[in-house]
Amino acid sequence: MHLSFDHLVHFSPDPISAQKELNEYGINVIKGGTHEKWGTFNTLAYFHLSYIEWLGLRDITLAQTVTDNDLIQQLVNEHTPFGHFGRFALRTDDMDLLIKELQSKSYAVKGPVAGSRQTTDGEKLQWKMCFIEADHDSLPLPFFIEWGEPEEKRKPKLAALSSHQAGQLQLKNIYCAVHNLEKSISKWTKLLGVQAGKSYKDSLLDARCQKLYINGGNLIFCSGTQGVVHDTLKQVGERPFLVELDHALTSQQITVQGASFKLNK
Repeated sequence: MHLSFDHLVHFSPDPISAQKELNEYGINVIKGGTHEKWGTFNTLAYFHLSYIEWLGLRDITLAQTVTDNDLIQQLVNEHTPFGHFGRFALRTDDMDLLIKELQSKSYAVKGPVAGSRQTTDGEKLQWKMCFIEADHDSLPLPFFIEWGEPEEKRKPKLAALSSHQAGQLQLKNIYCAVHNLEKSISKWTKLLGVQAGKSYKDSLLDARCQKLYINGGNLIFCSGTQGVVHDTLKQVGERPFLVELDHALTSQQITVQGASFKLNK
């Protein structure tokens, strides 16, 4: 499967507040738009084709009626006054072929589901997504997205949005807390057909970690009995907890609405 990292979704109690706070750190977060049929809205930080989305509830009553979008259902179920990273999406340029490949591996696929939102300048963005039926007690499996425009057309638009005062930021790694490192790595390499690095001890996180190599943003799974990995597992379960960004002007680590960002020079 030819897949690239597309975006990480942060379940935000207030996407506008997150935008203002991150802008103060030099990370350019912009207003995204509204998802009329889902009762949600977002703000976004672009790092060329990869991005982070702060997804919030605009109409919780409407969102509670959504049945064909696992992401919205997860947002409703996990909504808190604090916020946390929830799930990420991988990008494909051939959704129909991807679904066939997933089904050939005996995965139960939901979708494709059509999506759209109106941007602040009136442009209508369109895409389609699919989800895999899975055990929600573990790290949520990625959903898959195909945009309505080819990458060649999207690149110049997104390049203009990828300018940050903090530096020429590039999304490098997304760290995910898991209970059983070996089991998780085995499960995800089978699903995605990607290469895994060797496991190693991360002394700063006080955890054993292992990397999955993905174009546009690697995934690093971490398992530990204390520290931030343990705290994440205790508070929200198996979820992403840290984003690492390269090419910053100044190295720093910040936390906004229950999610951490590590900026490297």
